[in-house]
Amino acid sequence: MLSTFDTILIIDDSTSDPLNPHSEDRWNMAKEALSGLFEIASRYDTDGVDIHFLNSKKVGKNVRGAREVHRLFDTVKPRGITPIGQKLEKLLLSYLAQIERAHDEDRRLLSEGKEGHNLEAIKPVNFIVLTDGAATDDPESVIVSAARRLDARNFPLSQVGIQFVQIGSDRSATRFLQELDDELTTTHHIRDMVDTTPYSPKNGQLSTRDIIKILVGGINRRIDKKGVPQ
Repeated sequence: MLSTFDTILIIDDSTSDPLNPHSEDRWNMAKEALSGLFEIASRYDTDGVDIHFLNSKKVGKNVRGAREVHRLFDTVKPRGITPIGQKLEKLLLSYLAQIERAHDEDRRLLSEGKEGHNLEAIKPVNFIVLTDGAATDDPESVIVSAARRLDARNFPLSQVGIQFVQIGSDRSATRFLQELDDELTTTHHIRDMVDTTPYSPKNGQLSTRDIIKILVGGINRRIDKKGVPQ
């Protein structure tokens, strides 16, 4: 399944609270989680994994090797706020415009009695956001708007997936991310394309099951709701 998706990792490089003594710990936790996720994701995303940061303008495009990941990560220093919504909106708007153009062109060709395969040539996308969850903007509105655009043209339910990996155990952040996972569909009558997975090194390194849940939960509703089968 993962081989049919483009995987895009978004890393929270904020300090959130620069006076918080655990800020550096969260950054190291994010690096550890990223290493485990990348190792698996890169095996299946044949054209490489894209890596973005919330604040830094550094971007890793089509990254294939762990050494390149570590080199990129080590050039970024945590700073600033946590604009999850802003970063998601930028990436989603670009992708939505691309698939909408392809969809409309295919419909035009069909109306002329021709076959169109523009949309088939674009992979679905799987966004994985590693964050402490303390967003300083409004990712909910961004997700709802994107879901409505997807619904308007009846794109496949797995066209876009968003997985939040909570780094740390802040309870308010946990509640916020859980709301994005569980309540957007019923509140706004939109498709379900969000999953959330907590991560804390106190529970040990990410297991294979955790990694599968993170990589697939945003694009597979069964995994989202029931977890990884035994």
